[in-house]
Amino acid sequence: MPKVLHPLGGRPIIQHVIDAATAVTEDKPVVVVNPSQPQVRASLDGVATIVEQRQPLGSGDALRSVPESLQDDGPVVVLSGDVPLIRPATLLRLVTSHAAAQDRACTLLSVIPPDPAGLGRIVRDDQGRVVRIVEAGDLPDDMVAPMECNVGVYVFEGAALWPALDNLSSNNAQGEYYLTDVIEQLDGRVEAVLTLDASEALGINDRRQLAAAEDVVRRRTLDTLMLAGVTVEDPVTTFVDPGVVVGADSVIHPMTTLRGATTIGSGCDIGPLATLRDVRAGDRLTAGASWLEDCVLGDEVKIGAYCRVRPDTVLGTSVELGTHAEIKNSTIGARTRISHFSCVLDSDVGADVNIGAGTVTCNFDGDAKHRTVIGDHVFIGTNTTLVAPLRIGEGAYVGAGSFIDTDVPPGALAVGRSRQRNIEGWAARRRMVKA
Repeated sequence: MPKVLHPLGGRPIIQHVIDAATAVTEDKPVVVVNPSQPQVRASLDGVATIVEQRQPLGSGDALRSVPESLQDDGPVVVLSGDVPLIRPATLLRLVTSHAAAQDRACTLLSVIPPDPAGLGRIVRDDQGRVVRIVEAGDLPDDMVAPMECNVGVYVFEGAALWPALDNLSSNNAQGEYYLTDVIEQLDGRVEAVLTLDASEALGINDRRQLAAAEDVVRRRTLDTLMLAGVTVEDPVTTFVDPGVVVGADSVIHPMTTLRGATTIGSGCDIGPLATLRDVRAGDRLTAGASWLEDCVLGDEVKIGAYCRVRPDTVLGTSVELGTHAEIKNSTIGARTRISHFSCVLDSDVGADVNIGAGTVTCNFDGDAKHRTVIGDHVFIGTNTTLVAPLRIGEGAYVGAGSFIDTDVPPGALAVGRSRQRNIEGWAARRRMVKA
């Protein structure tokens, strides 16, 4: 998998960079891609203008690949596709600083990190002006390396940038055309804006750094939620994607995961050990240690432990699921109760229905799947088997332990089981046969 497509906070790494750029410039960015990675190009369809770098000859050559038709003489914001933690506010501060200055050819973002290993160092002159950037692999052995490092985020004046790119040399440790070398080629002043958040400089080159970036994204997301009035009992064990929305006064218990486009209302109680992916839920949802995916939940829904709510399911207001219940591709009406160890598949269930423990809607006949339709105010007894296609009319009753494969009229009582027989002496005869 191409590096920039690895997921970070539920989205590809490069999407974080594109979102930051778009938030500041309000325009689709130009993304230089490697033609040997068509997956990257496909992922950017509709969100970026694509330029191909024919050979991977370094960041300077990548920028040099931008055709004249896309080259602007005004400010040009340049970001790195593998530095995804830059905040839009920081990028806006960089752009604003550049716009306020005169005769400035470049404004770059710098950082003083706890560990500068692998980062290019910013060299200043006696007046404190930026004069060059030395990449980590090219630091002389006898050089006292500055602690201020380059983040890889710039605002250039296009009129100075494009001509300077033609003067780049590949005479370095990597044999590439470094974009950092253009600093010495620019006709005009270069200044640095320092970010105090070292995490913004984190570049991702291996899975350890990806995990470190994931930790930053997760903490930022949880901080935003907590400042908005959501209680997160244990941030260390709670995983929430940046796009998730949680209403105020909700509580997220430990070991809970909220992924994708999940949106839940206010006053909810989630977890512990709950996993929600692409769930849309109303207010006052209670969900225990269960897995919910691509479903819609009304207000005041209660879901017990170890339930599974699968895609294309809609639970109406005040629906209750007991423990170990499974619902798939079904619509469940308001105030309906589905008890423990029940499995409701491909069904349309009305309001105020009681589905007893151990009930199963059998949706598959070996060739095709069929639906079960249950009207309002129906009572389904414990341990019932409902064989689709099937309709149970409003107000009907189904006796416990029934096997139902024929439609039940409204208001009727259906009992689908044979009469109990007690065979006297059976156990003793069985022991004799074994002997």
